[in-house]
Amino acid sequence: MYIYFYVFHFIKTSERINKNLPYLEECRHYQKREELRRQALAIAALRESGEPEAGRVKGIDACSPEIWCRPEVFAQAFRYLKNHWVDDGSCKTLLATYHVGEDFLDVVDGLRAIDEAVRFLNLHCGDRLGHALALGIDIDEWYESKSNKILINKMGYMDNLVWLYSKLRSYGIEGCDGVKSYIEKRFHEYFIEIYENNIAGEAVRDIMGRAAGFFDRHGMAHNYHHEHLMFGIGEYYDSWKLRGDNPELYREGFFNLQGKIIDVWDEYAVNKNFPQNYKIRYNPETAILYYMYHYNTIVKLTGDQMVEVKVSRSMVEAVKKVRDVMQREICGIGIGIETNPSSNYMIGTFRRYDRHPITRWYNYGLTADQEALERCPQMQVSINTDDQGVFSTYIENEYAYLALALEKCRDGKGGCKYNRTMILQWLDNVRKMGIDQSFCHKGVQV
Repeated sequence: MYIYFYVFHFIKTSERINKNLPYLEECRHYQKREELRRQALAIAALRESGEPEAGRVKGIDACSPEIWCRPEVFAQAFRYLKNHWVDDGSCKTLLATYHVGEDFLDVVDGLRAIDEAVRFLNLHCGDRLGHALALGIDIDEWYESKSNKILINKMGYMDNLVWLYSKLRSYGIEGCDGVKSYIEKRFHEYFIEIYENNIAGEAVRDIMGRAAGFFDRHGMAHNYHHEHLMFGIGEYYDSWKLRGDNPELYREGFFNLQGKIIDVWDEYAVNKNFPQNYKIRYNPETAILYYMYHYNTIVKLTGDQMVEVKVSRSMVEAVKKVRDVMQREICGIGIGIETNPSSNYMIGTFRRYDRHPITRWYNYGLTADQEALERCPQMQVSINTDDQGVFSTYIENEYAYLALALEKCRDGKGGCKYNRTMILQWLDNVRKMGIDQSFCHKGVQV
């Protein structure tokens, strides 16, 4: 007897920016977002159809190269499908995997993408992150492999700086005042180049006037009458928080829900779980920055320019501290990590299977050292094959690769680092977690 079920995969794709107009009628990844809407509605229709195979649809996923297509693009589709309920005794709400944090231009970029997936897609206990290498690799080793230099586009670099700065503050991480001062300085430089130099004053005044008139007509309190806008690092971070919202709600330059909620799909246009402060959508600076991010072509073209950046030792240490807190935060939510050893080995920077971050995420059973156990976040992990056709592997191979690598691993004195019995116990623990993480729930037998 076999148990099988379906997980629908959405495909990430990059986009080209139309250079013809300073302000576009379309937001970032407009075509992809429309394609996702059609696909999501088709999946919902299948689940509602009563077809025999509909009950086997258990989850959704997003895969393929991730650098130029971020989680924000999939946010509404994932929220809609994860909340789609069919009460027929077999089809319940779907669970989700999002492949993220495997391929990135900077470790911070990978960590930010993981955070965006969790927050914008509303991932929760039972959902999974695919790969998530940025959450576990040796960060020192990664930067050393790049000669402590990164090549990244200006918008991405500024986004990463602001995100890291905000995490250092929200996590209460101490000893990074120098890094925060550096980030504040770099942010202002890049913000002027990308946004301030490319936002016409008359365009902002036009938005302010139209927004004030709109909110006045609807009897809503607002701040669109004042003339002096302050675009600081806090306002920029707030605008980043809105990237899980459908940008069509901001196409007039301000947040407007009037006439936009037509059907169930539209109900998930706004990310109701993040940010916690719903009202920031009505802040002029926040809404205008989000509007310019999507609809100002010059902002987008300037932000797409590549830059080489030297990464300091203090910056690397700050990234490590943020990553450590993120591990425990994601562990606390109950989100699992779907590891793919062969894929990660070929795409990642580590060149030995025993350096795979899975042992940094979960080591219970692999060691009896209490200190080592307490240092480890003990995250939910599983071992998988990824694309069998691409990587020519089987699940048995993936377990064997890790077992052999751990058995050959040596400690500082040249002895075996891991006991064979402990290795087998650890693998069995991971195997059981993999079963628990399966989207099949009670399973479908044939």
